Amino acid sequence: MTARMLALDLRRGPAPLVALAVLLLGGAAAGSGCESAVLSLRQGLWVVFPCVLAAGIWHGGAARRRGVEETIRAAPAPAWRRAAVEGAAVGGAAAAALVLLLAATALTGCALGSAAATAVAVLALVAAAFAGLALGRVAAAPIAAPLTLFVVLAVTATLGSWAPGDGPAMLLLPGVADGVAPDQLSSRVAAAQALWFGGVALSGWLLASARLPLAALAPAAAGLAGLLVLS
Repeated sequence: MTARMLALDLRRGPAPLVALAVLLLGGAAAGSGCESAVLSLRQGLWVVFPCVLAAGIWHGGAARRRGVEETIRAAPAPAWRRAAVEGAAVGGAAAAALVLLLAATALTGCALGSAAATAVAVLALVAAAFAGLALGRVAAAPIAAPLTLFVVLAVTATLGSWAPGDGPAMLLLPGVADGVAPDQLSSRVAAAQALWFGGVALSGWLLASARLPLAALAPAAAGLAGLLVLS
């Protein structure tokens, strides 16, 4: 049943458009440098990450906009499984497109970059999908996704203008500032971001499943604490 649900979500949901957006936007960033493929792609995540978040919001509110929310709730599949499938469809499509871009870039002769930095980028896109899904359950209005996209892009631009390039505030998002050398993406920084994005993904899934809303924030809070300690 789960495989059928996932296949249906991949066909009818925003996953194909998400993958296309990652390929186009990430590909533009990858073409800007060849010193490290993952570093170039992570510079493009300043734009890709908000796009995946907005896609998750759109997908999370689709059932309510169509007026079939009660029908879906009455289906035999539990809410946690539906949320996992929906998040996996959007996040998996984004992550697969990113990995494909990395492989294609590496084939051109560029250095691939560290596995830890790659894992963080993939985890960040999955986290964006699940966080968006949870937000979409609450804000199903059609304006919610584009408005969030605009706000997050504005926040990232603001962070880039005043926050230190290696400060904790910059680690809350997966993008890498221009001029950062590959050796600056240390394993400590990667571990800090992995804890944060892993916590966000888990909290997003729990919130989208409507399971103990307050307790569902605990993984994100724990991830944030880990990021602050390690950074």
